[in-house]
Amino acid sequence: MSKVSELSTEQTQTLEKLVNSLPEILEEAEYDELFGQQLTVSGQFYNDKATRNLLFKFLKANNWNYDAAKEQLSNTLEWRKEFNPLSAAFSEVHDHKFDKVCVVTQYGDEVTTWNMYGASSGVKATELFKDLDKFLRFRIGAMERSLQLLDFASEDKDYMNQLHDYEGVSFLKFDADIKKGSKATIQIFQDNYPELLKRKLFVNVPTVMYWVYELVKRWLSKDTTKKFTLLSNSKNVVKTLGDDVPEKYGGKGKPLLEQNVKDVYPSPYAAYLLQQAVANEVE
Repeated sequence: MSKVSELSTEQTQTLEKLVNSLPEILEEAEYDELFGQQLTVSGQFYNDKATRNLLFKFLKANNWNYDAAKEQLSNTLEWRKEFNPLSAAFSEVHDHKFDKVCVVTQYGDEVTTWNMYGASSGVKATELFKDLDKFLRFRIGAMERSLQLLDFASEDKDYMNQLHDYEGVSFLKFDADIKKGSKATIQIFQDNYPELLKRKLFVNVPTVMYWVYELVKRWLSKDTTKKFTLLSNSKNVVKTLGDDVPEKYGGKGKPLLEQNVKDVYPSPYAAYLLQQAVANEVE
């Protein structure tokens, strides 16, 4: 996994070019927040290391093509301005049926989101995407909360893991809502959350249904799919995430819901923006 400190001379120059383009990008987007970090150099909450690590992710995701990275960054900022993922994470109340669908754990510096699309969530897969807008606001909100546990000023602490558990899901009954919802979710993550993934595990996927993986690969880059691991046996999760995972996943830890990190707080800049939004509503 490459880092800013390991860049070639040419890559460093490309990164500097993108950094120098920030004022123009932010002015056009009329928005300067990314994953809770302020990108305005003169801003009160600006952190140069965090900014460079974030821009590095966009460049890496676009194979160091400056124009492509700039376009993706611009589009992401515009999307964040419109979608308001910080509100989805910290201000909105989501349907209680999602309470067990996404769990966040933190073992040391290892942050993992557990997406329980199977029996463990208590929600049938066919029901998750019935109201796609509600699901997306919930899922993006969960992602944004997870990001607040990362340290974007550190090259070693700005990546996370994702686990998808499909226990009990019938892969022979992927109806239109599931296909549409899955594709929409994957597209949003690929477009707006580049190079945040350290590992992605698909658990309880029947061996005979590995064709689903081949289908998903069509929507993702090769660099992303290299981080994927498919496991037909949940007990093998321990080999990747360590002994702190629940016994159900081969570890020695407590049940998953007891490990859920609930006290997640917005970054200083995210908190400032949320407070400003509340103040504007009052006025």
